[in-house]
Amino acid sequence: MSTFLSNLKWRRAEKHFSPGHVDTSLIEKAIVNAPTSYGMQPFHVFRITSTRLKKALRPACHNQAQVTECYALFIFCARTNLEKRADEFLKAKQPPNIHSFMKSIVKFLKKRCGLSGNSDSTETDCDLSIEWAKRQAYIALGYGLAAATELKIASCPLEGFKPDEVKKVLNMDDKYEPCVLLAVGKKNNDYEQEPRFRFPADELIERIEYEDIK
Repeated sequence: MSTFLSNLKWRRAEKHFSPGHVDTSLIEKAIVNAPTSYGMQPFHVFRITSTRLKKALRPACHNQAQVTECYALFIFCARTNLEKRADEFLKAKQPPNIHSFMKSIVKFLKKRCGLSGNSDSTETDCDLSIEWAKRQAYIALGYGLAAATELKIASCPLEGFKPDEVKKVLNMDDKYEPCVLLAVGKKNNDYEQEPRFRFPADELIERIEYEDIK
């Protein structure tokens, strides 16, 4: 029986896709259910299947073929309005201990994201908060890739693009900052793929056993 771990050997960062529809509903479900700090999901994802928009986006993505050849192009964006997002999250979640939970989140945002909670926040504070939101978006990207792998849907993550130009094409609100793309579609077997290379586990993973800690 096919499993996720065995499918990892099948997965590649596809350079080309074949035309045709693929069902992305379970990939979207994985993205929605990905873990994030506090479960706050400080990101937004655009799913583009419009041929016209994908063609318009391709120059902003250094003319990468995957952008127009894929069936769906997911654009992961960090949210820049994190204090508002925290308010929305608290109103939607309504935890029993909402006041202590709110204090915990505010403290987290101030400490980890550089948000001061007032108009004196600096540009550095803003940069820190966006970087945190981007990391959460990358977790969601990983889950989307994992879902595509389990379903044997061809995929390719893309970091080579110009965020400002992507925003312009999509007329994107400033509360969103594009950080990574995910192209998914039908596998194309008509081009030669490079052999897979991975460093061995012993080179990548340093194991420190409990007994070794003095």
